[in-house]
Amino acid sequence: ATYISTYRNFDVRIKPRVTVGSCEQYCVLPNMKASLVLLAAVLPALAAAHSWIVCTDYLENNGWYWDQAKCRGWPRDAGNPRFDLRYGAFGTQNGYTWRLDGHPWSKALCRGPRNDGRWYTDQTPMAAYYLGQKVVITHPANNHVAAPRGCGWGPSSPDTENLMFVVDGDEDPCCIDSDKLIQIMDMGVSPYGHDQPDEVLTTYPKVGFQNVPKYCEDPEDSMGTYNFTVPTDLQPGRRTFLWKWIRDPAVMPFTTIWEADVFATKAERDAHYLATGRSTEDMWDFYQIHNIVDGVIMDGNDIITG
Repeated sequence: ATYISTYRNFDVRIKPRVTVGSCEQYCVLPNMKASLVLLAAVLPALAAAHSWIVCTDYLENNGWYWDQAKCRGWPRDAGNPRFDLRYGAFGTQNGYTWRLDGHPWSKALCRGPRNDGRWYTDQTPMAAYYLGQKVVITHPANNHVAAPRGCGWGPSSPDTENLMFVVDGDEDPCCIDSDKLIQIMDMGVSPYGHDQPDEVLTTYPKVGFQNVPKYCEDPEDSMGTYNFTVPTDLQPGRRTFLWKWIRDPAVMPFTTIWEADVFATKAERDAHYLATGRSTEDMWDFYQIHNIVDGVIMDGNDIITG
Protein backbone atom coordinates (compact mmCIF):
# COMPACT_ATOMS: atom_id res chain seq x y z
CA ALA A 1 0.00 0.00 0.00
CA THR A 2 1.02 3.60 -0.53
CA TYR A 3 0.09 6.78 1.29
CA ILE A 4 0.52 10.47 0.60
CA SER A 5 2.85 12.73 2.55
CA THR A 6 4.41 16.13 1.89
CA TYR A 7 8.08 16.92 1.46
CA ARG A 8 9.47 20.40 0.73
CA ASN A 9 6.03 21.62 -0.41
CA PHE A 10 5.20 18.87 -2.86
CA ASP A 11 3.32 15.61 -2.51
CA VAL A 12 5.15 12.31 -2.36
CA ARG A 13 3.96 8.71 -2.51
CA ILE A 14 5.49 6.51 0.18
CA LYS A 15 5.71 2.75 -0.38
CA PRO A 16 6.71 -0.02 2.06
CA ARG A 17 10.33 -0.39 3.17
CA VAL A 18 12.88 -1.18 0.50
CA THR A 19 16.67 -1.18 0.46
CA VAL A 20 18.23 2.09 -0.70
CA GLY A 21 22.00 1.93 -0.89
CA SER A 22 23.25 0.30 2.31
CA CYS A 23 20.13 1.21 4.31
CA GLU A 24 16.59 -0.04 4.49
CA GLN A 25 14.23 2.92 4.47
CA TYR A 26 10.92 4.07 3.12
CA CYS A 27 11.09 4.48 -0.65
CA VAL A 28 9.67 7.89 -1.47
CA LEU A 29 8.68 8.67 -5.04
CA PRO A 30 7.95 12.33 -5.85
CA ASN A 31 4.95 13.04 -8.04
CA MET A 32 5.92 13.82 -11.60
CA LYS A 33 4.45 17.32 -11.40
CA ALA A 34 7.31 18.58 -9.23
CA SER A 35 10.25 16.20 -8.96
CA LEU A 36 12.57 16.85 -11.88
CA VAL A 37 11.76 20.53 -12.10
CA LEU A 38 12.56 21.10 -8.41
CA LEU A 39 15.75 19.08 -8.48
CA ALA A 40 17.04 20.91 -11.54
CA ALA A 41 16.26 24.23 -9.90
CA VAL A 42 18.31 23.57 -6.79
CA LEU A 43 21.33 21.83 -8.33
CA PRO A 44 23.25 25.05 -9.13
CA ALA A 45 23.04 26.09 -5.48
CA LEU A 46 24.10 22.80 -3.93
CA ALA A 47 27.83 23.31 -4.32
CA ALA A 48 27.66 26.67 -2.58
CA ALA A 49 27.34 25.43 1.01
CA HIS A 50 28.71 22.67 3.18
CA SER A 51 29.52 21.93 6.79
CA TRP A 52 29.45 19.16 9.38
CA ILE A 53 29.83 18.56 13.10
CA VAL A 54 33.43 17.79 14.13
CA CYS A 55 33.10 17.32 17.90
CA THR A 56 30.04 16.12 19.83
CA ASP A 57 31.21 17.07 23.35
CA TYR A 58 33.52 20.08 23.33
CA LEU A 59 34.70 21.66 26.57
CA GLU A 60 34.57 25.30 25.49
CA ASN A 61 31.40 27.13 24.53
CA ASN A 62 31.74 30.13 22.19
CA GLY A 63 35.46 29.42 21.78
CA TRP A 64 37.75 31.17 19.35
CA TYR A 65 40.08 28.42 18.14
CA TRP A 66 39.78 24.67 17.64
CA ASP A 67 41.75 22.43 19.99
CA GLN A 68 41.29 18.69 19.57
CA ALA A 69 42.36 18.18 23.21
CA LYS A 70 39.10 19.83 24.30
CA CYS A 71 36.98 17.28 22.46
CA ARG A 72 35.65 14.28 24.40
CA GLY A 73 33.29 12.80 21.82
CA TRP A 74 33.11 12.42 18.06
CA PRO A 75 30.52 11.72 15.36
CA ARG A 76 30.29 8.50 13.38
CA ASP A 77 33.40 7.49 11.43
CA ALA A 78 35.42 10.50 12.62
CA GLY A 79 38.59 8.41 12.80
CA ASN A 80 38.40 7.18 9.23
CA PRO A 81 41.74 8.12 7.56
CA ARG A 82 39.71 9.66 4.74
CA PHE A 83 38.40 12.29 7.17
CA ASP A 84 40.63 12.26 10.29
CA LEU A 85 38.46 14.77 12.14
CA ARG A 86 40.65 14.64 15.25
CA TYR A 87 44.15 15.13 13.88
CA GLY A 88 43.49 16.59 10.44
CA ALA A 89 43.44 20.33 9.83
CA PHE A 90 40.14 21.68 11.12
CA GLY A 91 37.62 22.39 8.39
CA THR A 92 39.45 20.66 5.55
CA GLN A 93 37.64 17.30 5.66
CA ASN A 94 35.13 18.23 2.96
CA GLY A 95 34.51 14.59 2.12
CA TYR A 96 32.77 14.21 5.49
CA THR A 97 29.93 16.46 4.37
CA TRP A 98 26.51 14.81 4.11
CA ARG A 99 24.01 16.80 2.07
CA LEU A 100 20.46 15.57 1.58
CA ASP A 101 20.15 16.52 -2.08
CA GLY A 102 18.59 13.12 -2.85
CA HIS A 103 16.66 12.64 0.37
CA PRO A 104 14.33 10.96 0.99
CA TRP A 105 13.76 9.21 -2.33
CA SER A 106 17.37 8.16 -3.02
CA LYS A 107 19.56 9.27 -0.11
CA ALA A 108 19.37 8.34 3.57
CA LEU A 109 19.83 10.71 6.50
CA CYS A 110 23.38 9.50 7.11
CA ARG A 111 26.42 8.18 5.31
CA GLY A 112 26.09 4.57 6.41
CA PRO A 113 24.13 2.36 8.78
CA ARG A 114 24.90 2.27 12.47
CA ASN A 115 27.93 0.25 13.55
CA ASP A 116 29.13 1.39 16.98
CA GLY A 117 32.06 -1.02 17.04
CA ARG A 118 33.38 0.31 13.77
CA TRP A 119 32.53 4.04 13.76
CA TYR A 120 34.04 4.78 17.20
CA THR A 121 37.64 4.12 18.27
CA ASP A 122 39.93 4.78 21.22
CA GLN A 123 41.10 7.94 19.45
CA THR A 124 37.61 9.08 18.40
CA PRO A 125 35.31 7.73 21.13
CA MET A 126 31.57 8.11 21.52
CA ALA A 127 30.39 11.01 23.67
CA ALA A 128 28.63 10.57 27.02
CA TYR A 129 26.00 13.01 28.32
CA TYR A 130 23.87 13.37 31.43
CA LEU A 131 20.29 14.61 31.71
CA GLY A 132 20.15 18.39 31.72
CA GLN A 133 23.73 18.79 30.47
CA LYS A 134 24.53 21.71 28.19
CA VAL A 135 26.49 20.13 25.33
CA VAL A 136 28.81 22.08 23.04
CA ILE A 137 29.32 20.92 19.45
CA THR A 138 31.70 22.37 16.86
CA HIS A 139 31.67 22.91 13.11
CA PRO A 140 33.81 24.67 10.45
CA ALA A 141 32.62 27.99 9.00
CA ASN A 142 33.40 27.15 5.37
CA ASN A 143 32.80 30.76 4.28
CA HIS A 144 29.17 30.70 5.43
CA VAL A 145 29.13 33.61 7.89
CA ALA A 146 27.65 37.06 7.31
CA ALA A 147 30.38 39.58 8.02
CA PRO A 148 31.30 43.16 7.13
CA ARG A 149 32.36 43.81 3.56
CA GLY A 150 35.93 42.74 2.94
CA CYS A 151 35.59 39.69 5.20
CA GLY A 152 34.68 36.41 3.50
CA TRP A 153 31.62 36.74 1.28
CA GLY A 154 30.32 39.84 3.03
CA PRO A 155 27.03 40.34 4.90
CA SER A 156 24.65 38.38 2.68
CA SER A 157 25.46 34.79 3.71
CA PRO A 158 22.13 33.41 5.02
CA ASP A 159 21.29 31.15 7.93
CA THR A 160 17.85 29.48 7.87
CA GLU A 161 17.56 26.58 10.31
CA ASN A 162 19.68 24.88 12.99
CA LEU A 163 17.98 21.96 14.73
CA MET A 164 18.92 19.10 17.05
CA PHE A 165 17.06 15.77 17.14
CA VAL A 166 17.22 12.56 19.12
CA VAL A 167 15.89 9.24 17.89
CA ASP A 168 12.82 7.83 19.60
CA GLY A 169 14.02 4.29 20.34
CA ASP A 170 16.96 2.24 19.14
CA GLU A 171 16.38 2.35 15.39
CA ASP A 172 19.01 3.89 13.14
CA PRO A 173 17.94 7.25 11.64
CA CYS A 174 19.82 6.21 8.51
CA CYS A 175 17.12 3.62 7.95
CA ILE A 176 13.88 4.87 9.51
CA ASP A 177 11.05 7.19 8.70
CA SER A 178 11.45 10.73 10.01
CA ASP A 179 8.60 10.40 12.52
CA LYS A 180 11.10 8.63 14.82
CA LEU A 181 13.14 11.84 15.13
CA ILE A 182 12.22 14.06 18.08
CA GLN A 183 13.32 17.68 17.87
CA ILE A 184 14.97 18.62 21.16
CA MET A 185 16.26 22.10 20.36
CA ASP A 186 16.03 24.92 17.86
CA MET A 187 19.41 26.64 18.05
CA GLY A 188 18.21 29.78 16.32
CA VAL A 189 19.44 31.60 13.22
CA SER A 190 22.17 34.19 12.90
CA PRO A 191 21.54 37.76 11.71
CA TYR A 192 22.57 38.46 8.13
CA GLY A 193 21.86 40.80 5.23
CA HIS A 194 22.99 44.14 3.83
CA ASP A 195 20.58 45.88 6.20
CA GLN A 196 22.49 44.59 9.24
CA PRO A 197 25.01 47.05 10.70
CA ASP A 198 28.60 45.88 11.14
CA GLU A 199 28.16 46.11 14.93
CA VAL A 200 25.52 43.37 14.79
CA LEU A 201 27.46 41.12 12.44
CA THR A 202 30.62 41.34 14.56
CA THR A 203 28.97 40.87 17.98
CA TYR A 204 29.68 37.50 19.62
CA PRO A 205 28.50 35.15 20.91
CA LYS A 206 25.41 34.79 18.73
CA VAL A 207 22.78 32.14 18.02
CA GLY A 208 22.74 29.96 14.94
CA PHE A 209 25.38 28.58 12.61
CA GLN A 210 27.41 31.78 12.36
CA ASN A 211 28.70 31.83 15.94
CA VAL A 212 32.28 31.97 14.64
CA PRO A 213 34.14 34.75 16.50
CA LYS A 214 37.39 34.46 14.52
CA TYR A 215 35.75 34.09 11.13
CA CYS A 216 37.57 37.01 9.51
CA GLU A 217 40.95 35.48 10.42
CA ASP A 218 40.15 32.35 8.42
CA PRO A 219 36.76 32.39 6.63
CA GLU A 220 37.22 28.84 5.34
CA ASP A 221 38.43 26.88 8.37
CA SER A 222 37.59 28.90 11.50
CA MET A 223 35.60 27.19 14.26
CA GLY A 224 31.98 27.75 15.16
CA THR A 225 30.14 26.35 18.18
CA TYR A 226 26.55 25.58 19.08
CA ASN A 227 25.15 24.32 22.36
CA PHE A 228 22.07 22.28 23.17
CA THR A 229 20.61 20.86 26.38
CA VAL A 230 19.99 17.14 26.89
CA PRO A 231 16.29 16.84 27.84
CA THR A 232 15.72 15.96 31.47
CA ASP A 233 12.95 13.53 30.50
CA LEU A 234 15.08 11.58 28.02
CA GLN A 235 15.35 7.88 28.79
CA PRO A 236 18.99 7.10 29.79
CA GLY A 237 20.89 4.67 27.60
CA ARG A 238 22.70 4.78 24.29
CA ARG A 239 20.93 7.29 22.06
CA THR A 240 21.38 8.58 18.53
CA PHE A 241 21.51 12.34 17.89
CA LEU A 242 21.16 14.24 14.62
CA TRP A 243 22.14 17.79 13.67
CA LYS A 244 20.39 19.46 10.75
CA TRP A 245 21.43 22.73 9.13
CA ILE A 246 19.74 24.63 6.32
CA ARG A 247 21.81 27.52 5.06
CA ASP A 248 19.38 28.65 2.38
CA PRO A 249 15.93 27.27 1.48
CA ALA A 250 17.20 26.66 -2.06
CA VAL A 251 19.94 24.37 -0.73
CA MET A 252 19.16 20.93 0.67
CA PRO A 253 19.87 20.37 4.41
CA PHE A 254 23.13 19.09 5.85
CA THR A 255 23.17 16.49 8.63
CA THR A 256 25.63 14.82 10.98
CA ILE A 257 24.76 11.73 13.03
CA TRP A 258 26.31 10.42 16.24
CA GLU A 259 25.66 8.18 19.21
CA ALA A 260 26.10 9.08 22.88
CA ASP A 261 25.69 7.20 26.14
CA VAL A 262 23.18 9.18 28.18
CA PHE A 263 23.31 8.88 31.97
CA ALA A 264 20.76 9.99 34.55
CA THR A 265 23.28 11.98 36.60
CA LYS A 266 26.58 13.80 36.18
CA ALA A 267 28.16 11.46 38.73
CA GLU A 268 27.34 8.46 36.55
CA ARG A 269 28.59 10.22 33.43
CA ASP A 270 31.80 11.25 35.22
CA ALA A 271 32.45 7.67 36.31
CA HIS A 272 32.14 6.58 32.68
CA TYR A 273 34.52 9.29 31.48
CA LEU A 274 37.05 8.49 34.20
CA ALA A 275 36.92 4.81 33.26
CA THR A 276 37.67 5.72 29.65
CA GLY A 277 40.44 8.22 30.45
CA ARG A 278 38.55 11.43 29.74
CA SER A 279 38.07 14.70 31.59
CA THR A 280 35.01 15.18 33.81
CA GLU A 281 35.28 18.98 33.60
CA ASP A 282 32.06 20.90 33.00
CA MET A 283 32.14 22.98 29.88
CA TRP A 284 33.13 26.60 30.30
CA ASP A 285 32.11 29.68 28.32
CA PHE A 286 34.97 31.57 26.69
CA TYR A 287 33.21 34.89 27.13
CA GLN A 288 32.58 34.31 30.83
CA ILE A 289 36.15 33.44 31.79
CA HIS A 290 37.68 36.31 29.81
CA ASN A 291 37.18 40.06 29.79
CA ILE A 292 36.88 40.77 26.07
CA VAL A 293 36.74 44.32 24.73
CA ASP A 294 36.39 44.93 20.98
CA GLY A 295 37.48 41.38 20.25
CA VAL A 296 40.61 41.58 22.44
CA ILE A 297 41.20 39.62 25.66
CA MET A 298 42.02 42.21 28.33
CA ASP A 299 42.41 40.05 31.44
CA GLY A 300 45.65 38.26 30.59
CA ASN A 301 44.19 34.86 31.49
CA ASP A 302 45.56 31.89 29.63
CA ILE A 303 43.19 30.03 27.36
CA ILE A 304 42.21 26.79 29.15
CA THR A 305 43.03 23.49 27.48
CA GLY A 306 41.39 20.13 28.07
